[in-house]
Amino acid sequence: MPRCLILGIFVLQLALAFAITAFGVMIAVRIKQMQSFMGVMQMVVMPLFFISGALFPVAGLPAWLTILNRLDPLTYAVDPMRRLVFNHLTISPLARHTLDPGVTWWGWHVPALLEVGVILLLGVLFLGIAIWEFSRTE
Repeated sequence: MPRCLILGIFVLQLALAFAITAFGVMIAVRIKQMQSFMGVMQMVVMPLFFISGALFPVAGLPAWLTILNRLDPLTYAVDPMRRLVFNHLTISPLARHTLDPGVTWWGWHVPALLEVGVILLLGVLFLGIAIWEFSRTE
């Protein structure tokens, strides 16, 4: 496995871990009982995970599910990882288009760096909200 593939996926996973952790902290500051946190996070994270396309290709989704997929922040971490993997596979163009269609906004193919930027921006936004919430509660 090429080093650039491993490094790229590792960087994407770090960015995603930062964003999800910041999101968790932002939610945790509002929860009064510690036992409720895991249930709330599962109710939020599991649908995000399934809608992101991590388990299935996103080509051919119904329109309503495509909209949810584009709004899902995890989509912007899964797509560049999928792109990195498929760039190192030898498959037909039809199979590549079906399994790795990429994320588009109104017909424009979103570049991988912008997708990573979206993840990092959301992480910073979630962290900022969490910091603000913590400063309000003290």
